[in-house]
Amino acid sequence: MMLEEEIYFLLLLTFSLMLIQNLFTLIPIVGIIVINIALFGLVCGYIWSLATSLIGALVAFVVFRYWFQSLLINKVKKSYLEKLEQNGVFFVLLLRLIPFVPSSLINITGGVSSIRLMPFLTATFIGNALYLLLLSFVANGLLSADIEGYMLVALLIAVLPSIYLYRYLKQKTGLGDNQKRKVRGG
Repeated sequence: MMLEEEIYFLLLLTFSLMLIQNLFTLIPIVGIIVINIALFGLVCGYIWSLATSLIGALVAFVVFRYWFQSLLINKVKKSYLEKLEQNGVFFVLLLRLIPFVPSSLINITGGVSSIRLMPFLTATFIGNALYLLLLSFVANGLLSADIEGYMLVALLIAVLPSIYLYRYLKQKTGLGDNQKRKVRGG
């Protein structure tokens, strides 16, 4: 059993890793989740991962909004900003559910846009809750081979709503219109 001092150190360490991940995405989030699951178990590791990802997103949002907005506004793709301005919550939620979109990119875009903090955090909470749940089951599966049934359920729980949400947001926001125009030569 871990000593109390070790737990505090590990909590601080994993929180710091998640904060770095939200500010710069130098560390793959799945690596942090594997560490959290290995140290704290599936349920506590998931809850800790979700809590620290929300705190990290909040810190990153505030840093990018109030300290670096004027420097970064020209570095973010205009199309991302436009979609975020039009459909803030849905766009942030969609980005949170798409694997391999860096958390820092979502946080930078949110911070330099005009989306308000609470809608940003709400979309981040919903998106991260689903995405991190899936990653937690994957991480737990990597750590123990007898989770296959739970993994299948987690995949279904994550993938089916994600497909519906993607289609809904694509229709509502016109996310696929640019690709159609490029293919047609327009």
